[in-house]
Amino acid sequence: MKIEIKSKDGLGMLAAFAEKVGSTVENGRVEVPEGFGIGFIQGYSFDERLRMMVLNYELHQDFAISRRNQPANMLLFNFQHIINSPKSRKGTKFQPSVQITTQGLNVELFIPKNTVQNSISLSIDASYLRELIGARINHPLINTILENKHPLLFEEFVFVPLLKVVDDITTSNLPVQLQDFYYRLKTQELICQLLISLVSRDDKKVQGLNIADIRMLYQVKERLIHNLEEAPSISELSKFSGMSETKLKRLFNQVFGKSIFQYFQNFRMQEAARLLREERLSVSEVGYQLGFSNLGHFTKVFEGLIGVKPKRYSKLSNEVL
Repeated sequence: MKIEIKSKDGLGMLAAFAEKVGSTVENGRVEVPEGFGIGFIQGYSFDERLRMMVLNYELHQDFAISRRNQPANMLLFNFQHIINSPKSRKGTKFQPSVQITTQGLNVELFIPKNTVQNSISLSIDASYLRELIGARINHPLINTILENKHPLLFEEFVFVPLLKVVDDITTSNLPVQLQDFYYRLKTQELICQLLISLVSRDDKKVQGLNIADIRMLYQVKERLIHNLEEAPSISELSKFSGMSETKLKRLFNQVFGKSIFQYFQNFRMQEAARLLREERLSVSEVGYQLGFSNLGHFTKVFEGLIGVKPKRYSKLSNEVL
């Protein structure tokens, strides 16, 4: 059985979802009944130009959403694997990330059953976002996103400053009268932190994407991180994807903001940080598990991407815990 809903905006989705699972919407929140899964969906509509949804659930059935009638000129920011909760499964190769999609790509969403969703989704009118940030930012990539004329997708890793904002959103206990004001500011802060990451990307010209290429790029990404001990070769990934090496490297860099090897190494160090933080493994255990025969090289790569040496990171994580 599959739960399938069609909606034109986030709050419409809430009502449709509640009806499908036999629940109700109370203060913008739908609790998932036990027979369908666990968790909740919470929606906030500040006005027709800015909406936020917090999704923290796991369903026992496939879940499909159609957004074919969403308002024109909307951008979608989907912050994934970022909410800490009992429903978040540790030990998985999921790193916090955010997807930015322009209109034309956010028409369908399919979530297989028993998939943990712990994300925050923001939709904002591109013209309204331009008003918020002003004309001072004149960056080619930001301008292309705000023009919202081509089907584009970008993905970024999520780091500490942005995770702090997420924690504020998910843990704050506010008077009902101030919730809309507070969460509107936090959505803008999330977007600001994301733009800080985007403006550090190279000023390369981007091209519109089709669904087939996007799906293949994500299959390439999954293949890339399947074995963090050793990255597959570009020629192997090119053959797997059916793209030329030139096209694959260009589109991968456009979507993920990094070369294929840079992405692999970055993901590898994020996994190393997780193993130190959550699994409490020693530095040598983590280094060898991730394919480093030289622990000095592992320490150098880790410090370059995470900002501190792995031994120091492990100590700081243990002190926090």
